This record gives sequence, structure tokens and C-alpha cells, in this order.
Amino acid sequence: MRCCARNKLGWLLIVLLAACNSEPKIDPASLTERERDGFVGDVRAVLTDDVVLSEENGKWIEAQQASSTTIYDAAGKRTLQTPFRVVMTGGFAITPHELFFDPTAKRSRGNAVTLDNVNKKYTEFDGNGNVLEKGSHDSGKKTLKELSVRYEFDARGNWIKRTLSRLTERNGQKELLPTEISHRQIVYADAIKATFEFEHFSAEVRELKSPVAATVENMEAGRALFLQRCSACHGESGNAQTDFAEAMPTKPADLKSPQVAALTEGEIYTAINDGIKVSGMPGFKNRLSDEAIWKLALYVKKLSREAASNQTTLAKASPTPALPAAKPDAEKRYTLKGKVTKIERELKQVVIEHEEVKGYMEAMTMPFPMTDEKVLGKLNVGDKIEATLVVGIGMWRLENVVIK
Repeated sequence: MRCCARNKLGWLLIVLLAACNSEPKIDPASLTERERDGFVGDVRAVLTDDVVLSEENGKWIEAQQASSTTIYDAAGKRTLQTPFRVVMTGGFAITPHELFFDPTAKRSRGNAVTLDNVNKKYTEFDGNGNVLEKGSHDSGKKTLKELSVRYEFDARGNWIKRTLSRLTERNGQKELLPTEISHRQIVYADAIKATFEFEHFSAEVRELKSPVAATVENMEAGRALFLQRCSACHGESGNAQTDFAEAMPTKPADLKSPQVAALTEGEIYTAINDGIKVSGMPGFKNRLSDEAIWKLALYVKKLSREAASNQTTLAKASPTPALPAAKPDAEKRYTLKGKVTKIERELKQVVIEHEEVKGYMEAMTMPFPMTDEKVLGKLNVGDKIEATLVVGIGMWRLENVVIK
């Protein structure tokens, strides 16, 4: 009897899944580009940050971050979409971004499950077309969850935080572990411009002193953090002249202004840690380590002081020393072998499906900078290559590229 009941339950699940999949799909051609990107309402600008998670002392914190800005006009057409860039001290690298959204999977009622019977995979979507989970199935019955996605939504129904957990091996066992988080800062057409004023910090906050020394190494680490975490809004030089800043109703602070120069390192630390609600600046508490936030604060303090006075005055008056010219980062070289799967000549990069890079990273498919225009001009999709991958702190490049 129990066996019979289980069989009936299995068949019922298959019938329900088939019923979900039999609903008429939405024609993507009938949607605006904004809707195809998964947005609800009159969204005009979006800053998306994809961050990789790292486990430290039993706590998950954000490590490397890639950012992209998208701008829409009133009709929902994209007028700008920048690639997802990991900004580094020596340049930047382009990384892929997974949308985890399918407008054709939208349903008027509840969730929808689609089945891939060739590869025995399933995907579950919510009622808006956002992916909830992926995994393996057998005759319609879920057998293994390989990906789980959690969302936090704003009042308009657009997600502003997305957490991905993937099936990962740890301590000899496979389990779903958080691997990536995406944050969205969304500007709507009816957003109200607010008067920006720096927070009135307490005397205790003003007197806070950094427990992190203002060494050359720490300041360079602060600069690297600034380029990844802050430059999409504040600009790489701190003057807040970026595409997303232009779309914001309340502009980000110009970090070279006298107002910022007048802030103490404790006040800057608190602003980065807690965020500034009026401008929409997020707080990095629980996202970065406290040490990383202090390094950021020290770098911003240096940036603002340098703009407010000359280097001589700064060296005499500021507890933050002027930096000597940075020494070239120690470089390591690895042999990379793989196949070209995509060529993006305008970005001067190629996507390579590569073998394991021994001593550096496992086999995967990812983009690499390709600055040698002669080699870039000769490459074709499908070419097999061998090259030297040069890796330093904040940079990487391909050298000695040979087309097989």
C-alpha cells in the first residue's frame, strides 16, 4: 500500500509539473528591455554589485566585487549597460554575470518548475520569473538540489539583495553553502531629490582613532577596496562623476570637497560602516571586516586631505603620511591552456574555456584581458591557445600567446 501511495504521489507531481509547463509562455518580444532584465515599474538606473563570499573565522564576508551600471529611458529601453568589471589598482577585469531570471517563466499563480529531460535537470522559478533553485530530477521527482537562491525585495517588488548557495564540498561532504551575493541600488523615475548634509556625528565618533596603522601597505589595500566598493558612485578619483552618480537624485559626496576634508577618520569610518540613508549609500557593516573598513576610511581621509592642501602641508600636518611611489607588485607566472569561446575585441578581452592552471585555479570558463591587438586580431572562436598567465596584486594579463 505504501509503495502504491508513493507511486501515485510521484505521478501526481509529474502531472502538476506538466500542468505548470503547459501554461502559455510570455513572448519576450512584447516586453521592454527593462522588463526582460527582470524589473518592475519605472526603473531608470541600477547599480548591481556581484560579490564573492569568503569564510573567515566562521563568518561569511564579502571578498572580490564586480559592478555594473544600467540606465533606462522612460520607455524602458537600455541607454547604457556597462560590463561587470572587477576594478583593481592595475586596471580591471571583465567577469560574467548570471541573470537567474527568465521572463517567459512568469506565472499568474505560484511557482513554476521547468524540466530538462535530456540532462535530467530542473529549474524552479517564482511567480515573477526569478530562479529559486536548480538541481537534478528523475521522472519529475527532485533528487538533488544543486543551487538555492534567496531574495530580499523592495516595496516595488524588485530584488535588492540576492544570495546564491551552491552545492559545495567541505570537509569531505557536499552541502549547500553561500558563495555569492548581489546587491542592487535602484533609482526610480519618481525618486525625490533630498538635501544632502553630513550626519551630525557624536563627540565619541569624532574622537575615534583607527586601530589600523596608516602604512603604505594598508593605504594601498584601502585604495584597492575603494576602487572595488566605492568607485561606481564616487569615481576612481573621488569626484563623484560617474554614470550612476549622474542618475541619482541625491548626488554622492565629492570626496575631494572641503566638507569631507573636515571630517575625522572616525566620522569617515562611521559613514562607511553605517551608510548614509539620505544619499542611498549602503553601510558595509557585516559586509566587510572591521579592519577593511578602517583601511577604506584611512584612504578616503588621505584622498580628501590631498585635495584640500598641498603635499608639503599634508606631510607636516596630517597623521596620515603621504605615500611614496608604489613598488611594482610581485608577479607570478603560470601556464594557461584552453579554447577560445568568445572574443570581445571592443573590450580587448577573450573568454577562454581553460584547463586547470596548476598552482593557481581550477578548470573553468572565464574572460581574460588581451591587450596585444595583433594576437587579438588573429584569434577566432574555437582556437586552442597556450599562454603565460601573469598574476600580480590587483592585475593579471596574458603573455606569449600561441595559437595552436
